[in-house]
Amino acid sequence: MTSTKVNKNFLFFFVHSSKFHVFRLTINYLIQNGHSVDILITSKDVLEELVKEEGWDYNNIFPEGRKIKNLPIFVSAGINTIRTIYRLFKYTKGKKYDLFITDDLLVFLTKILKVPSFAFTDDDISVTKQFSIILSRATHILAPEITDLEKYNNKKISFNGYKELAYLHPNNFVPNEKVIKKINPTLEKYFLIRLVSLKAYHDVFMKGLSNEQVQKIIKLLETKGRVYISAERDLPEQFQKYQLKIEPEKIAHVLYYADLFIGDSQTMTSEAAVLGTPAFRCNDFAGKISVMDEKEEKYGLSYNYSPKGFNKMYAKLEEVISKENFKKEFQQKKENMLSDKIDLTKFMIWLFEYYPNSISEYQNNPDIQYRFR
Repeated sequence: MTSTKVNKNFLFFFVHSSKFHVFRLTINYLIQNGHSVDILITSKDVLEELVKEEGWDYNNIFPEGRKIKNLPIFVSAGINTIRTIYRLFKYTKGKKYDLFITDDLLVFLTKILKVPSFAFTDDDISVTKQFSIILSRATHILAPEITDLEKYNNKKISFNGYKELAYLHPNNFVPNEKVIKKINPTLEKYFLIRLVSLKAYHDVFMKGLSNEQVQKIIKLLETKGRVYISAERDLPEQFQKYQLKIEPEKIAHVLYYADLFIGDSQTMTSEAAVLGTPAFRCNDFAGKISVMDEKEEKYGLSYNYSPKGFNKMYAKLEEVISKENFKKEFQQKKENMLSDKIDLTKFMIWLFEYYPNSISEYQNNPDIQYRFR
């Protein structure tokens, strides 16, 4: 399988903390195996904190962040497109790369600099139409098989898996109970609520859980155990006593040991599901994202509702937590899911390290991915 490895020059540019987790182990492998890896980021949420904690050399091309106050979000997005491409070009000028890997505008330099690029996504194009600007310029698109990219499907390098399995596959993640003992010394049953801001450009007009709904959920869950809230948005005073105080890179351990997860975050709902923690999601994206629907409909690992369907979700929540040892059932569902899926990190390492031969091999035999379990 594949010819001898040649050391390469890679440039990674990612702008979301979720992609830090997706690429982390791959980047570490490439560095440790003699490749040159440059890393570019922007200031967004906890992304820079995570990158620093990893100990990487990196450049932040937007230390001030890309948010522009007092402008409509789409006007701001247009201005930021130009600013980002300019800063990327300024950074890459005079440098030589073999491959670009990104979730953002780095693909705009593919034709200018004649460097092939991978764009990563796990969202259907029908949900994030604005992302077409990225997909149209990427050489290849790395995305789950279930994800529908419509007219860009011909560029897709499909994998049977989820982005979360790049870092939460059992090959790559070992849960640590000591992390939980620091916040919950007696290991009492607990539940995790995640609340996000839904302020990204693709989240416009989308809603998640209201404070009134969160209050009702807390009241129910507290009858069975402790409640923690992980929040991206500002919490009202009555919720602050529940706020989870833990380093961002340790949240996966909290998810693994939680008896149940509920929130309006796509990524954390998906993370909980692949870890075998019963996952409830409530936002306006419910029923619109293929990878989320598959976890619910094929594997029974999650439940997804719109805010208008909150009462149905609440009834299902009551039903689930009333069962004895309900989490054991979800652990078995997780094993069923894992038996189908690949280890995304192993697949990406092969794909990038042996590029372009790996692409030829994949296109001749897409089932080659199943060697990476």
